[in-house]
Amino acid sequence: MKLIDKLDRLVSKFAVRDLMKYVMLGSFLVFLVDMTSNGLFSTFLYFNRNLILEGQVWRVLTFIFVPGSSSFFVIISFLFYFYIGRVLEMAWGTTRFNTYYFLGVLMSVIAGFFIGVTTTYYLNMTLFLAYAATFPDSQVNLYFVLPIKVKFLGLLYGAFILVEFVSASLAGRIAIGVSLLNFLLFFGPGFMKVQSRKSKTQKIRRNIEAAKYTTRVQSIHKCTSCGITEKDDPNMEFRYCSKCEGNYEYCEKHIRNHEHKSKVINMEDRRRES
Repeated sequence: MKLIDKLDRLVSKFAVRDLMKYVMLGSFLVFLVDMTSNGLFSTFLYFNRNLILEGQVWRVLTFIFVPGSSSFFVIISFLFYFYIGRVLEMAWGTTRFNTYYFLGVLMSVIAGFFIGVTTTYYLNMTLFLAYAATFPDSQVNLYFVLPIKVKFLGLLYGAFILVEFVSASLAGRIAIGVSLLNFLLFFGPGFMKVQSRKSKTQKIRRNIEAAKYTTRVQSIHKCTSCGITEKDDPNMEFRYCSKCEGNYEYCEKHIRNHEHKSKVINMEDRRRES
């Protein structure tokens, strides 16, 4: 997160409070003007690499105000992304949210120079993915009816992105990857740490289960003379010798045929053992 912290210090100088309110308000105004001009106004705002290189540099920023469509549902999307942006800003703080959003804008611009054009499609998608990653258990009403947790919608969005990535050309794949870099930079390291912790936890659990299993499979009875256990011969009987000094157990073959153990060890026994 050191890179993100450095970007925060840079962005803090011009961070805009309630950023998504102004972005969505600008998009709504463009939407209204487009309705009266048959979409003509957006033609002066959308991202076009050739026109930018000819001097229309305002397009590197104004494309974020171009609506995705001219239908009524675009208004719903305005409200939805306004809500997402506001919640994320409240959770992260104004500076961190500005960093995330403008980094996404920058990545979209870079992607646009790869393929010639760009829109807010992946920019808005990274907003939703950030919301799903930050509040995975919150619910939204799909089609205003079906309640569903956003983490499942996030997985669905991820599947769509994967399909688009696989079916795209090389330039398209580069553009998609670059467009998602803000999300990957913010959430990739945390995801890797979580997966690493899960892997370590699973390893510890496997070791514990293995230890429990080893404990369970250890024999209870073992002959002092021959070493046979009840696992070697389930029908074998074991007994302790009353004449041996100590807890010495023998199988039925050696209970009466063994050298009795004594706690007193003479010098000859010590030499023999050494």
